[in-house]
Amino acid sequence: MKRISFVLLSTLGCAGLAHADISSTLALTSEYQTRGIGYSGNKPALSLSLDWTGDSGAFVGSWASSTDSFKSGDPYDDGAKIEWDFYGGYNGQLENGLRYGVIGYYYSFPSTNYNINYTEVGASLGYGNFNSYFYYTPDLISSSRASRYLAADYTFNLPLDVNLTFLAGHAYGDYYRRRDETGGHEYTTWEVALKRSFGPIDTKLSWVDTDLSGRFYNDGEYLRNDGRLIFAVSHTF
Repeated sequence: MKRISFVLLSTLGCAGLAHADISSTLALTSEYQTRGIGYSGNKPALSLSLDWTGDSGAFVGSWASSTDSFKSGDPYDDGAKIEWDFYGGYNGQLENGLRYGVIGYYYSFPSTNYNINYTEVGASLGYGNFNSYFYYTPDLISSSRASRYLAADYTFNLPLDVNLTFLAGHAYGDYYRRRDETGGHEYTTWEVALKRSFGPIDTKLSWVDTDLSGRFYNDGEYLRNDGRLIFAVSHTF
């Protein structure tokens, strides 16, 4: 799968060089989090992406990041230190300004103690500064349990070229209902983010939190889901 994705990316990039955009983004964040959950052991994470976007709206790409979800020696430790994702899809816009998109992901974790790779599909709708998203996988982290994630965000364009974004999302599905089996629990997450570019450098300061409580609340070092500030800096080539 990895080999096929890179061959596809290289072929599309070379074949459509005059009619496409090829970019790469290097980013450093104080914590790698997604959907409110921390995946870097409360440590900084470095990531790199490579993307090809055609004039038609089609795109393919690859993204890799350092990751660390379990303490060494933890009986649930999967051994993952790198997450390497591949994706492709299509973005379009109607004459009335309505945006739409579809995307497919393959999430891979090289050199792990056991297989946790999985696929996911997503769709998006947007208009103006508003966006909505839906993602579905039938096999979250190779658990044979389905997960769904529904989210929306709105961005305010403030003075001094600052953008203020509010995001809310909800994770649900069979994976989260099988609490004793998977350790998961259905939850809602939210994020408030300030973004500003300084020349070629993009910065983002976020407050991220979830509504998980009781035995599912985690303010520790690994897989934390409590409220915290996260800072990220990136550059796109």
